[in-house]
Formats: sequence, structure tokens, C-alpha cells
Amino acid sequence: MMTFAKLQKFSKRSLFAATLLLTACSKPAPAPAEENVYYTCSMDPQVKEQRPGPCPICKMPLVRVEIAPDKKDNEVKLSAEQIRLANIQTDTVRLRQVGEEITLAATLRENQNGINTVTARLTGRIERLFVRNAGEYVRAGQAVFELYSEDIAAAQQDYLLALKSKNRYGNADLDFARIAEAARNKLLLWGMTEAQLQELELSGTPKNSVTFYSHYAGYVMEAPPAEGSYVSPGSMVLKLADLRTLWAEAQLYVSDLPFLAQTREASVSLPYFPGRILSGKVSFVNPNLEASSKIVLARVEIHNSKGEYQPGMQVWITLKGKTRHALAVPTNALIRDNRGVSLWTKNEGGGFEGRMVRIGIANEDYTEIVEGLQAGEMVVVSGAYLLHSEFVFKKGTDPMAGHKM
Repeated sequence: MMTFAKLQKFSKRSLFAATLLLTACSKPAPAPAEENVYYTCSMDPQVKEQRPGPCPICKMPLVRVEIAPDKKDNEVKLSAEQIRLANIQTDTVRLRQVGEEITLAATLRENQNGINTVTARLTGRIERLFVRNAGEYVRAGQAVFELYSEDIAAAQQDYLLALKSKNRYGNADLDFARIAEAARNKLLLWGMTEAQLQELELSGTPKNSVTFYSHYAGYVMEAPPAEGSYVSPGSMVLKLADLRTLWAEAQLYVSDLPFLAQTREASVSLPYFPGRILSGKVSFVNPNLEASSKIVLARVEIHNSKGEYQPGMQVWITLKGKTRHALAVPTNALIRDNRGVSLWTKNEGGGFEGRMVRIGIANEDYTEIVEGLQAGEMVVVSGAYLLHSEFVFKKGTDPMAGHKM
């Protein structure tokens, strides 16, 4: 028989189990998901949950969004909150002045017409360099190197002897004046200056080492030969570039060559100087076609009097063509893929529909619509790709499937 103690213990266990059962039964069931409603995060709009709660990414409270029911198969509707979160903006299709243009990526180069060289005019050894590094600026008349040469020492000696003979013998059988003048011109052609010749005449002593000066101004493009190097007549010591004008060079496809028949006017924009646009003209188009890539070189010359622009900078060249009054939309409203060009329109009921269009001339701001739209319609200029994603999410199909233009 069950004792009183065992009976009491069994009653306590039964009471505890019953309490647990009642508690479990009284716990509320999760609320069912509402139709045409989902919850998203204002910080992470890609999050879509069926019930309220914290965002799984940033843990912020989810925002309730009501989905307006779609009335058409090719239409998608969004709530005001969705439109705000997706930053969807529209513009009106209207007649505008549209100009055709093409934009080319280009690079600034040295103007080859402004490149000069300082060369050695006789054989010798570079004793000293006064300009050592690429990028240094050299003024016209600045000393650039000192050269040791036995030839120039001998030429100086010949000049001094001719002067002495001229002064001693005067108008003798030999015309020492002409001999002295020829020796003087030889030293000038070898690079000695008038001041150096006057010093030579006063001292009467030839020098084995002579300092040479630059006749040009510009920036050193390449490091000069090292001190102690031997040079011969015509050897380049310095290569100088005058950067007061630069070339903007771009590669042009053969298919765009007819565009240059309309105009040579161009504008050059520099990403390093926001908002700055330089005007110019296409000064050269390479007549030789690169067979491997089917491109030609086009060049625009720009002014650089302040020295703000440097060779190697990336720029954009815009060529402007014909202009006409046409039905147009902002260029950023268009979506291009392998099927063609499409965009999203906003209808009178507030829904959004995808539509294929045919375009004409275009520029960075506006594109002509040849077929597919009428004046007064509203087109989406911001958030079109999000509309495309929303359509696929809700309809499970491509909005442009079956559309042709």
C-alpha cells in the first residue's frame, strides 16, 4: 500500500506538471503574417521580414511597410515609404534642345613642339653638373654643365694667337683679322658666350674647362649623364619641355570618325579640378589606323600658362556635334542591356511600368527619344534599378520580357 508520505510526494509532482501544462497552453501563439505588409529596416532596406522585430543586421526596430496591390501584370506599385527609402525621383518628358556629343578618356602629354635639347658640341668630359634631376626647371641662359675638352683649349689658343698677330702685323700679306674672326666664330659655335670670349681676351690664358649655358627654358624630362661621363658632338645632355601648352590625347574609334566631320570644337574637363572646363580644338587626327585595335589618335591642345596641369593627368575630351529640338529624357533614366534601351514610367494611378524605347542623339545630360514615349509622360530618373528588382521580387519575372522595340 502507498504510504502517506509517498502519496503526498506524488500529489506535488502532479500539481507541478499540471501547472506547466496550463502555462504552455496559455502562451500566445505568434501573430500571423499580414497580407500586403512587410517590415524593413531604414538603415538596411534590403531586409524584408514578415513580422516586426529587430533588424538582423543593425538590430534597429523594423519599419512597417504596406504594399499597394498591383492592378496590372506589367505594373508595380510602391508605398510612400518605399518610394522615400528607394529615393525614386521622376521627370517629365518634354521637347528640349539636344546636342549630340561623345566623351573620350584622354591623357595629358608634353607638347612635342615645345621640347628642346641641350647637346654637347664637341668631344669632352663632363666635369660638373649644375642641373642634376628630372623635373627641375631650367631658365634660358642658366649654366647647366662644365666640360673639359682639349679641343676647345686648342681653339682658344688659336684665337689668342690670331689676335696677337693681328695687333702686331696689322695689314700684312695674311689677313689676321679674318683669321681671328674665324677662330672667334668657331668658339661661339662650340657654345662659348660673348662674356666668356671677352674674359679670354682680357686674361690671355686659355681654359681646359668651359661652362655651357642653356638657350632654352623648360622642365628637365630626363636625368642628365653623370659627372665624369664622356660626350661627343651631338650627345644630349639635357632634354627640356616647355609645358606652357600641353596635348590632350585620346583614342578614337573608327566608327566615331564621321563625328569629326561635323565639328572640331572640343572641351576638356579635368577631374583634378572639379568644375573646370577648358575649350580647345582637335588639332590632329592620326591618319594611320592601328590595325589590331581599330582606333586612331586624336589630339587637343590646351594652354597651361600657370603650370597647373602636368603630363600624365587623366582628363575627358568632349566633342560636340549637331543640335536639334527633340523629345528627350535625362540620360540617367535609361537602362541599357542586350535587348536594347528601356526605362520606367509612372502612370496616373501611381504605379510604375517598364517600357522599351528607341533613342536618337544623346549627350551626358539628355537623350532623344525617337519612339516609345509621348510628351507629358513621367519617367523615373532615380531608383530605376530598384524598381526592376522590386518587380522581379513580386512578379517573379523580368519586366521587359516579351517587350520589343
